[in-house]
Amino acid sequence: MRAEEQGVRVTASVFGRTLWVIAGAVPYGVMVYAAEVQWMENLIDNGTGSVLATAGLWAFFLLLFLGAMLWRFPRARLAATGGWLLSLLPAAGLFAWGYTAAMV
Repeated sequence: MRAEEQGVRVTASVFGRTLWVIAGAVPYGVMVYAAEVQWMENLIDNGTGSVLATAGLWAFFLLLFLGAMLWRFPRARLAATGGWLLSLLPAAGLFAWGYTAAMV
């Protein structure tokens, strides 16, 4: 019973911490979209290059964060990975919203 409680606690902790990482990417994406950085806009021809570049950087930092959480919780790696995977749901929603907003 105690191990299950610990796993739920780790999952919730990793989920919450990863949402902070995701929330940090939103102002960056808005700033990059407003600045119209030339190399980002050249990534794709339909005006969504800044969204794709932000998502690429975002994915890199999320993978680094997963490694940090696996190192932080060595005995609850499955729970840490589960919390990280759960946080990808709102991340995918934000990416879809940013992509459709850039298409307009």
